[in-house]
Amino acid sequence: MAIPKVDLRGLDPSSPGWASARAAVTAAMLENGCVVAACDTLGPELRRALFERAMPELFSFPAETKQRNVSSDAALRGYVGKLAGLDFESFNVAAVTDPSSVRDFSSIFWPRGNPEFCDTVISFVSNLLKLEHTVEKMTLDGLGVREESIAGHRQTLTHSLRLSHYSVPEESKMGVTLPRHTDPSFTTAIVQHEVEGLEVQAKDGSWITIPPEADTITIIAGDLLTVVTNGRVPACIHRVKTASNRERFSVLFTAVAKNGAVLSPMDELVDRDHPLMYNPLKTDEYVVFRYSEEGLKVSNPLEEFCGVHKSGSSTE
Repeated sequence: MAIPKVDLRGLDPSSPGWASARAAVTAAMLENGCVVAACDTLGPELRRALFERAMPELFSFPAETKQRNVSSDAALRGYVGKLAGLDFESFNVAAVTDPSSVRDFSSIFWPRGNPEFCDTVISFVSNLLKLEHTVEKMTLDGLGVREESIAGHRQTLTHSLRLSHYSVPEESKMGVTLPRHTDPSFTTAIVQHEVEGLEVQAKDGSWITIPPEADTITIIAGDLLTVVTNGRVPACIHRVKTASNRERFSVLFTAVAKNGAVLSPMDELVDRDHPLMYNPLKTDEYVVFRYSEEGLKVSNPLEEFCGVHKSGSSTE
């Protein structure tokens, strides 16, 4: 079993292959909340600039410098160090589509500036944003959402970039590095560099490995996309499993709701055959609940927080 790979190279809404690609993207998102996009979004030189130069240099800084990367947003956080049981670390760049945010992040590590690092990240983000818009448009349009509703939806979004590094594990510690979870976001575009690790869970409970192919990017749905699509698109359950003794770098480009945003299912996706599944959700309140003691005890925190028919099922 494999997650469907859809070729999006050179496509736009006027292209002859747009309709068939849109149908394939929508079907993949409905089935697993995940699609693998074959694309020319990131060229080999841009990948090398980020994964082989910028990121190794970034993660070589001492811990006290890394810890200056902080965030007031509970959904994003800042620097994540090697926590108990998790052999990885990562940085977060909030509001990353604004070049000034990238420069502010860079100044933590290079007070005198690092134009090469900033240019690399800004170019990376610009290209990923185009892909995210394409997959988002295909998914929502494929479900029958009007163009004006899609445009309105985009006004609620902001984006972040998480740069992650997984150390070379001891043989005895090889296994699941990051446990199964969904993301409290709309979508996340995941770029793996050469080393495998990402796995998504199919509806039958089996795990599907996503190969780290250089011409592909994986887009997964988060909890918030489930809300706005009225449950049509499931949040993708995924994990990271260390299957080799090589260090691993990956990048996550995430679309999240702006602070204070209130979300609810799109009008076009609520009808007699698809009754309302979620009450309006304040995104910042949901994130607080999800990571609270109460939220961590239930198997489906989204359903418990705003579901019309709450499950209340516990993980204990």
